[in-house]
Amino acid sequence: MIQPNEEKLHAMGAEVLAIEKERPHVPLERATMAIRFNPYMIGTQFHPEADAEGMHKYLRQPACRLRVVNDHGAEKYENMLELLQQPDKILLTHDTLLPNFLEAALQYQHT
Repeated sequence: MIQPNEEKLHAMGAEVLAIEKERPHVPLERATMAIRFNPYMIGTQFHPEADAEGMHKYLRQPACRLRVVNDHGAEKYENMLELLQQPDKILLTHDTLLPNFLEAALQYQHT
């Protein structure tokens, strides 16, 4: 979602929690990545539960590889595989974001 209607979100008690990272080389507006709709429901456009091993296995499937290469090129495909091995990428998200998210959700519920 781009250009969320802040007035409607506020009226329903929702708030934007995250937007897409800034990428100056991409000429598109940054997308909304997470919204808290109420104390018990959050919607996201990313998968914090994804793990490097599972993503690597998925990306290595012939149909997935073909789709990525056709849509984005072989260099991008290889870069995606390399990023899975970097500790500050998906590993950090998986090992940090999800546990912290769950902890914050539990604390939020008790306030």
